[in-house]
Amino acid sequence: MKLFSHYIENQPKQGFEIRNWQDRLVGEYFCYSYRDTLYDRSTFPCRLHSHDYYELVVFEEGEVHYLCDGNVFYPTRADMMIVPPGKIHVTVPDSEKTNYKRHVFYFYPSAFDFIRSACLLSFVSDINEGKLLSFQDQGLKEELCGLLEDLKALSNKNNGVFDGALCLSYVIQAFCLLNNKSCKPNEETAHLPENLLNIQRYIDTNISRITSVSDIASHFFYSREYVSRLFKKHFDTTIADYITKRRVAESRVLILQGMPMIEVAYGVGFGSLSTFIRAFRAETNMTPSEYRKLRRANEITK
Repeated sequence: MKLFSHYIENQPKQGFEIRNWQDRLVGEYFCYSYRDTLYDRSTFPCRLHSHDYYELVVFEEGEVHYLCDGNVFYPTRADMMIVPPGKIHVTVPDSEKTNYKRHVFYFYPSAFDFIRSACLLSFVSDINEGKLLSFQDQGLKEELCGLLEDLKALSNKNNGVFDGALCLSYVIQAFCLLNNKSCKPNEETAHLPENLLNIQRYIDTNISRITSVSDIASHFFYSREYVSRLFKKHFDTTIADYITKRRVAESRVLILQGMPMIEVAYGVGFGSLSTFIRAFRAETNMTPSEYRKLRRANEITK
């Protein structure tokens, strides 16, 4: 699958800190990855980002928390973080050094169409914001962990069609478990400060009309410096960078609707086509035209 192949090839890796970073394509629209990564604060890839597919992270170990949609999630073993397409999110370290272990699944809604089992993804069908899921049944939690250990071990091999089929069978079994009624949203969710949430909502609603950080600050009667410090403190990035990421995320939808690129650029608030192209390439490692071509070539319409 060209899009996931592109993602794998361009995935940032930080040399010696990476251990057991395995990416494996499972079917055309599905990618599995096991990651066992030793980080300190200087090497942790704490970067807001979004993508046009679902991300499911099954947490195994590490001192981290997840930010998505203004919510703060603190995972425990076998908790599952689901990030829908287009949602800006980030993983944040909670200590100076941590060994972060997780199973990661990337998939498009059409991932299981080839076996006519769209119901395998029914557990994400009603999720339109980031959620942390937990098993209420300890036995099912252990069953999932066992399946993921088998999947991880198999991903170390690459012995052709048989291993690929077995890998797919483990994925299907795992996703069947995720549809169990015992798997529910974790209610122990924290939230970002209300003033920051209000600014986020304002940006998301007015993304095409915002021309500067000063516009946002004046709307809330804050200073530009205060707004900038707020974003730096909680997201470790600038508010200008957050706005750019939101615009790129929104532009993907318009691109796939067939809108001319110049209209996409202005429609999401960029001042020129060249600025849009540079920003899109910086976020995705491809131009808007290349992105549209890849999506059309792979006929992902859902």
